[in-house]
Amino acid sequence: MPPLTIGVLGVGALASAVVTGLCEGVDDAPPVVLSPRGAEAGARLTQAYPSVVVAGDNQEVLDRADVVLVCLRLRDADLLADLDWRPGQTVVSAVAGLTGADLAAAVAPASQVARAVPMVATAQRAWATPLRPDLPAAREVFERTGGVVAVGSDEQFDAVATALGTVAPFFDYLATVARFLVDHGMPQADADRLLGQSFAHVAAPLAQDGLDMQELLRGHATPGGGNEQLATLLRQAGVPEATRAGLDEIFRRQTGGAYEADSSDG
Repeated sequence: MPPLTIGVLGVGALASAVVTGLCEGVDDAPPVVLSPRGAEAGARLTQAYPSVVVAGDNQEVLDRADVVLVCLRLRDADLLADLDWRPGQTVVSAVAGLTGADLAAAVAPASQVARAVPMVATAQRAWATPLRPDLPAAREVFERTGGVVAVGSDEQFDAVATALGTVAPFFDYLATVARFLVDHGMPQADADRLLGQSFAHVAAPLAQDGLDMQELLRGHATPGGGNEQLATLLRQAGVPEATRAGLDEIFRRQTGGAYEADSSDG
């Protein structure tokens, strides 16, 4: 059976990563049809991969594709309803904040509709993409870019999308630690490099199977040491509770409070 033709609407960094994961260094790269949006990225991808072409317009992407990956910004997602979709077409949205119901309404009569959370690590096939529901054609795409994590419910998927949007606070934390070093006389570039090396090393186990966050915490919190003391001080200052409250508020905003009734009933 020939590989599915994959269409991509919106060609930014995320879409470029997925296409790279699909095509880089493989003998059976699938046909990929890109929308004209993101001309620079599209030109780069077509030069790098013979199986990738740029369509003349968005409708041509749909007409040529078996599976359409939507990588638009939320504010641009209204254009989906202006296109002519086929009943047998599979549509996979990577649009943050676009609900499953709104996606299905916009791409009708296409009935094979899923949401996914690919990341730029798909370019190295180092990311198992959360997918809801686990449609066969969508799985075929992401099995090529590092695998799939099948998500069991819409609530779980929306929680995943919220939880994975927590990178900025991590870098804010590192910036705070870097400022501590700078305040004690270290040049900014050296502080950034030192912390980058340190955290890149200690984060390596996060990519391993059988990960246990609590075990990692215990392994780095030597009794009486600075790591243990800082973790204790941050807990006493209410940082975990503030983090959870922030996640709950983001989740509520992104889902329009859709799950609040269920939570209160439980």
